[in-house]
Amino acid sequence: MRFPVITLLLLAPITALAAVAAEPAPVAIAEVSPREAVPEIPAELTARACVANGCQCSTKYPLEQGQYCGNCVWSNGAGYIITAKRVNNHVYECNPRGGCCDYGPASDCGSGTARCG
Repeated sequence: MRFPVITLLLLAPITALAAVAAEPAPVAIAEVSPREAVPEIPAELTARACVANGCQCSTKYPLEQGQYCGNCVWSNGAGYIITAKRVNNHVYECNPRGGCCDYGPASDCGSGTARCG
């Protein structure tokens, strides 16, 4: 009866050591495709510089950073969003502090579908 108990006590550490020493199964790594070339931007979407020309954005009400056309007005009729050097068909970048720069003419500005924030 003691023989099986002693055998178990002697073999237990060897079995545990064999389980720890076993190498883990290899993990498959997916192939990563090379980065595709970025397509060229069409000419009508070419980036333009925003020129600080002295324009001003309204600070009458809180205004989010964004693009506003020269023909945009406050929804309550309190005046234009662009308060100085405003051209109806130009798009402007406004910041919450009234800072402004002019991107120049935009096809949607001066129309009923103008960018107003």
